[in-house]
Amino acid sequence: MPQHHPDLSLLLASFIDHLDVPKSYYQKASDRHRSLAEWLHRDGSLVAAFDPDVRPQGSFRYGTVIRPLHADDEYDLDNVCLLRALTKAAITQAELKRLYGEEINAYARARNILAPVTEHNRCWRLQYADEANFHLDTLPCVPEDAAVIAKITRASAAPELAQRAVAITDRRHPLYMQKSSLWLSSNPRGFARWFESRAALGRALIENRVKATIEDVPPYEWKTTLQSSIQILKRHRDVMFRKTPDLMPISMIITNLAARAYEGEPDLATALLHIVERMPAFVHSDWPRVPNPADPAEDYADKWSRDARLERSFWQWHAQVKSHLASLSSLFTGNRLECEVRSVFAIDMTEAELRRFTPRPQSVPAVVKAAAPLIIPSAPKPWAKNG
Repeated sequence: MPQHHPDLSLLLASFIDHLDVPKSYYQKASDRHRSLAEWLHRDGSLVAAFDPDVRPQGSFRYGTVIRPLHADDEYDLDNVCLLRALTKAAITQAELKRLYGEEINAYARARNILAPVTEHNRCWRLQYADEANFHLDTLPCVPEDAAVIAKITRASAAPELAQRAVAITDRRHPLYMQKSSLWLSSNPRGFARWFESRAALGRALIENRVKATIEDVPPYEWKTTLQSSIQILKRHRDVMFRKTPDLMPISMIITNLAARAYEGEPDLATALLHIVERMPAFVHSDWPRVPNPADPAEDYADKWSRDARLERSFWQWHAQVKSHLASLSSLFTGNRLECEVRSVFAIDMTEAELRRFTPRPQSVPAVVKAAAPLIIPSAPKPWAKNG
């Protein structure tokens, strides 16, 4: 890997200032999860007897949220609702999905959420309308049975992660309408715990900054070099695929591979460049291509086999981000940094940042300033060659 400019980490850190969302958004997200959990536990709830446990997931939990490219784009919230006192044997997937959907629709009415609740294959979506422009995907699930957890553990997942596996509903499942033990298995809670353990490799950096133990600080406040690296990678992806969003690599693939490649490097540029360099080593040549480390049979790249364009897009993105990051170091000595950052990351650098990261023009001797311009009436125009 080539050496990078000594100021590259400072430049990348300035990107994070542009990409980070206000801390109040994290609090708003937390309030949304808490509000839904309280609703599901209220007197009269159709699912209260099943001991619902609502846990946030996704980028708001991991601390890798970035501002959208356009002000009117939405922020994605995700949570998992585990009905701890319910089993696969007691209910069909369709019955659970319908029951949970009734509660989500009742919650929307009670909270005056005007946009209709929408059903997706595995979850229900609530559409909030406020300054943050959130939508919340909430996934109902039941505990996975002991036999499946044992199988996950044997497949090399740590027991502490495997026991967090859940059984989820999916409208596309052939046994969706029937009572069966053959539900789809997933482990979003295990992945979140695993990701946090990877981010914690930067523990010294965290504790120096916040002056607290890692257990006292919510993960989204850690701001390790892993979390910042993922934010930069996601923004590069968003810009590259702004015209073809259906082909962009999904965030879970980027997050998974980046966390696997991370080795706790405290310097942001070193961490990011090493992550990009090592990411391909964690893409398997056969199924599962990009497995969930908390459930190796769960493949985050499962759509690649159904649409070859998605895998091609991933490798095209990886080649581009590797090339663009490598070229940033060479731009400190020229005047192209501002244009490149705007083009590749859709970030408009401030005047203060430009003064900090680009060389100041040398003063021109007074005799040259005072010289009359040389006029050549018949000189060819510089653009005439291609005009």
